Amino acid sequence: MKSIFLILVLVTSFTCYAAEESRSLKVSANRIVAIDWTHVETLLALGVTPLGIAQKQDYNAWVKEPKIPNGVLDLGLRTQPNLELLAELAPTQILISPMFSVLTPQLQKITKVTEIGLYKKGNVNWQAMESMTRELAMNIGVEKEAERFILQKRDEILALKQQVPSDFPPVLMVQFMDANHLRVFGDNSLYKTAVNELGIESAWQGTTNQWGFSLVGINELVGIDAQIVVIEPLPIGTEAALEHNQLWQFMSQQSNYPVLRMPAVWSFGALPSATRFARLFVRALSSNLIAKNNGE
Repeated sequence: MKSIFLILVLVTSFTCYAAEESRSLKVSANRIVAIDWTHVETLLALGVTPLGIAQKQDYNAWVKEPKIPNGVLDLGLRTQPNLELLAELAPTQILISPMFSVLTPQLQKITKVTEIGLYKKGNVNWQAMESMTRELAMNIGVEKEAERFILQKRDEILALKQQVPSDFPPVLMVQFMDANHLRVFGDNSLYKTAVNELGIESAWQGTTNQWGFSLVGINELVGIDAQIVVIEPLPIGTEAALEHNQLWQFMSQQSNYPVLRMPAVWSFGALPSATRFARLFVRALSSNLIAKNNGE
């Protein structure tokens, strides 16, 4: 009886080890290079470290999370990657988005090129981000990791949603280009996708481009009753100029809600950036509510 039990234990242990070993070999066999940061952040979130990415320093400045492990090489510009370095790395697959499809003929001379898109007009929402995650995972053999990650993000969003007041007003999400012009985010944007998952609507009903924003003057926002959300960074000198901008001061004072300031979040990302935006939004909202309750 003891012998049978021992055999069962050994078989079970070997099966688990073999499955894990198979997964490790599958991932390592896919020597991945990613040009678009949407793919980079998704790969890292799924536990896959690419051989190299484009504009590594800029990724660290704009995307920030997930963090890039040591040893990942910088391949140069996203629009003009270092082809010699790419050839030396000998990747088994290069991931690109439709925006960089002009590179495909050159990259195909090096290895297999896989195009996976997300930002198409009228396409960006939470379900589209999940679909892109699954498509990417299928191409590199980490489907189980993708499903686990997707469920984790759903749970995190649900927990964040419970921290938002049920009667929270629509939000007007903007990013300044200068003291008089800004991007206002609406349909097809990562930001709107994130707040919608929190049960919040966007106050901007105007048209947007495939990236989910419109470039407008401050005067076009006057009269919109909403929680104003300013997303950093602000161009140099803009903050000081806004203190003397009568339209902006009028809007800020007429709003029933104090302006919400948020740190920069990569607006052209996928589930990792969308969840990060939701997390930082709730954190900023909580700080505002505490300040309001304290009479600040």
